[in-house]
Amino acid sequence: MASEPEKSRSRPQRRVYVRSRHTHTGPPFMIQLSTKPFPLPRPTRQLEIAQNELHLWRISLEEGLDSVDQLQKQLSEAEQVRAGKFFREAQAQQFVVYHAALRDILARYVGVRPREIAYETGQFGKPNVVSVQADGLRFNLTHSGELAVVAVSRGAEVGVDIERTRVVRSFASMLERCLSQAERKDVCDHHEDDRHRHFLRFWTHKEAYLKAIGVGLRAPLDQLTLDLLAPEGRKVVNHFHLFPKQPVIRLMELAPCEGFVGAVGSTHTESPEIKTFGWVSGRFVG
Repeated sequence: MASEPEKSRSRPQRRVYVRSRHTHTGPPFMIQLSTKPFPLPRPTRQLEIAQNELHLWRISLEEGLDSVDQLQKQLSEAEQVRAGKFFREAQAQQFVVYHAALRDILARYVGVRPREIAYETGQFGKPNVVSVQADGLRFNLTHSGELAVVAVSRGAEVGVDIERTRVVRSFASMLERCLSQAERKDVCDHHEDDRHRHFLRFWTHKEAYLKAIGVGLRAPLDQLTLDLLAPEGRKVVNHFHLFPKQPVIRLMELAPCEGFVGAVGSTHTESPEIKTFGWVSGRFVG
């Protein structure tokens, strides 16, 4: 078991975003994720989350790479088997760090040890903490390269997605398959150097939306039209009768860190109070 941090060390402050409910006429609100580690409390002290809150955790792969062997012990047997099936060691390490960090985070809301967290899946495979542990807790995990983000709520469904900005392979084909006609025009109206990044903004918003309603990428992305400049509760312009009209999904743009784009969706009836945290490794209790 790793030693406890010295009491003399200052505790990094979490970021809290409280948004005005007045009409927003400027650029879309963008959530900046915390880059500072937030030490998790002792296992006997639960993290609290109110129903009007949305917690976002930033997980750096580098933070857990020195502790992969210890982190792996926090995984379930099924997760350990899955980690062992990756062909590349780097992929296995990513899986271990991100899924152990997820358990480490959820355990402090639920009040059990990380390895004791139990999952159940929805109709289309979206995982949730089993109802006997969860008390309405909902979460979603996304990762891209050396970065992961976990969204946590209570009583509201959530979906989150991030992507490293990059040149998108088979770009013309991806535009046709994933974007509606209006969205394709929006992307092509951008400068050539910015079109791939703008496509990924649409991609992350759509995936966050689909993960929040629990269907994932099974749905046809080109049959969903978004307006990225619209307020969070009105970004979905057209469902083409293929997506549920209720509940309304609030879509908010993330700025995970430089070189990434992202989005988070939730079914909060009003704009949630957003708190952001940075996961820190070093406490192994499971």
